[in-house]
This record gives sequence, C-alpha cells and structure tokens, in this order.
Amino acid sequence: MTHEEAMAKAREFRRDRPTNAHLHETEDERRLWEADYATRLQFEADFNEWLLQRTTAEGADEAEDDKLFEREDELIQLILTAPVPYEWMIFRKFEVATYCITKHGEASWAELFALQALDAIKADILRMGQTRERELRRKFVKRAAA
Repeated sequence: MTHEEAMAKAREFRRDRPTNAHLHETEDERRLWEADYATRLQFEADFNEWLLQRTTAEGADEAEDDKLFEREDELIQLILTAPVPYEWMIFRKFEVATYCITKHGEASWAELFALQALDAIKADILRMGQTRERELRRKFVKRAAA
C-alpha cells in the first residue's frame, strides 16, 4: 500500500463515518488526522506482511528464501523507522525488535540483557498509561461532583 492509497482510505473512512467533532475541527486538524490514519494503515499493512513473511519463510525453498529474507529485512526497517501516532504501535515495534534479537537462534548475554531492557520499557509505558487514566478519571469525577 502506498502513502497515497493510505491517505485515500483515510479520507474515505472520514466521509463514511462523520461525527459531530468533524463539524468543529479545522482544516489543519482534518489533515493531521488523515495523515495519522494513513500512517496507521501503512504501518498495519507492513506489520501484517511481516507476520506473513515469518510464517511463509519456514516452508520456502532456497531460491525463495533469499527473496523472503530480503523482504523481511526491508519490512523490519520500515516498521522500526515508521512514526507512531498511536501508542499501541510502539508495542508492535517492540515485538519486531525482540524478534530481531532472537531470530538467529541462541541469543548472547548482551542480547538477553537488551530484551530485558525492552520488557522493562514496555512495562513502564503500560504503567504510565494506567496512571494517566486514573488521573483523568479523578478529574472527571471532580467535575461531575461540582
């Protein structure tokens, strides 16, 4: 999927599912939302193709193997360097990074240490999200009580 195709899908999605918020947004906000949504579509397409590459690479012959591994490396680079407008996309990047560290079999001590660091960062991000949700709930309850 090209960026233009993703932008066209984002515009179509907005046209098919308008909300009251669309009436109050500026042109810049609309463009930003469409660009974020297009980035999400491209990211998901790349991630899904990467998952498919992982499953098909196991049963491929040697000639296909080189092409598959080359495309897999290309997809890994696309996924890891893509901007992430949505927080959940970070966890997909962690999954790809973990795979990169362990894909050639046994991992070294340093690689296992890097995996432990990635897992700790994931846990921190999840905790930060939960803390933010609790703070928002408290604010909402105070406003509702007032």
